Amino acid sequence: MKSTLAVLVLNEIEALQKVLPQVKREWVDEVIVVDGGSTDGTIEYCESLGYPVLRQTERGYGRGMLELIDRAQGEIIIEFMGDGNCKPETIPLLIAKINEGYDLVIGSRYMAGARSYDDTFITRLGNWGFTQLINIAFRAHYDDAMMGYRAYRKSAFRQLEMDSPGLCFPTQGSIQFARFGFKTAEVPSDEPPRAGGVRKAKNIGTGLELCAMIGKEMYREYVLRTSRKKRP
Repeated sequence: MKSTLAVLVLNEIEALQKVLPQVKREWVDEVIVVDGGSTDGTIEYCESLGYPVLRQTERGYGRGMLELIDRAQGEIIIEFMGDGNCKPETIPLLIAKINEGYDLVIGSRYMAGARSYDDTFITRLGNWGFTQLINIAFRAHYDDAMMGYRAYRKSAFRQLEMDSPGLCFPTQGSIQFARFGFKTAEVPSDEPPRAGGVRKAKNIGTGLELCAMIGKEMYREYVLRTSRKKRP
């Protein structure tokens, strides 16, 4: 299966100068930079290296990925943050796991053999709490439901109801792949510290968005279960 690496960026030139040279071209069939409106030279730098840049029509992590899906040539999609938080060497591991028959594979910070160098006590506690809630509410088995570093089959993704416009998009994906009965897995992957730029997630604001999104997914699941019970 062909693969597409989606490098999500928003004013990340400092990090990209360190990260992109570590991504080996032979790991994937296609690399597309998904830009949310950079003004710091990010676009020009990526284009100077020969990488195509998808300039989002609307800002937001989720909106960028939804636009990327329609453009990507690969059946395997890899979400990769351009801020330095993703360990490039994990890319082949994610693809290999998909080729074993999984529909979603997450690069987990919290599996044995991995750790986050970018966590604070608050973010780690929040990640743990939301992951446990998702596991209970949606019968999932994640160690790290919120990490955006992941690979999945485009054909499976197109069967989901993904509509989260912002940073909740990866977590919504974790929920929906479980809700829809797809086969999921994780591989351990360190989360290096951010290599530059400004952190986009805000503890309180992003936390409230996550609560609202999870509530919506719980309602969707309730409606689905109810409709199944009513069928003759």
